[in-house]
Amino acid sequence: MGNIKTAAIYATVIGVHLLVLLFLLIPRGGPAGNGNGDDERAEAEIPADVEETIVEAPEEPEPVHETYRVQRGDNLTVIARRHGTTVAEIRSLNNLSSDLIVPDQELLIPVSGNSENNSMN
Repeated sequence: MGNIKTAAIYATVIGVHLLVLLFLLIPRGGPAGNGNGDDERAEAEIPADVEETIVEAPEEPEPVHETYRVQRGDNLTVIARRHGTTVAEIRSLNNLSSDLIVPDQELLIPVSGNSENNSMN
């Protein structure tokens, strides 16, 4: 799921850059020439905010999950409570068809705003 969001961000950035390039390459003010027979093209003006758009880098997206290694005695309910999520979210993220987990199994856990606090308990 994180890869989809990352791909969408990069696609958006690329799209914006392509639009800026098109804006800079397509002459404005109608057809070439100034209307009196000259074939000189008008110089394109570069808006002040275009340079800012080009140099701004996208922010790195926050991870949408963390990895947890199942410990002896763990069950999905305990893990979900500890990380501030639900059993259904853990099962969905890990494509689990049941609640059966085993020690040393790695699970992806959805990251929530308070997961750091809950993992300390």
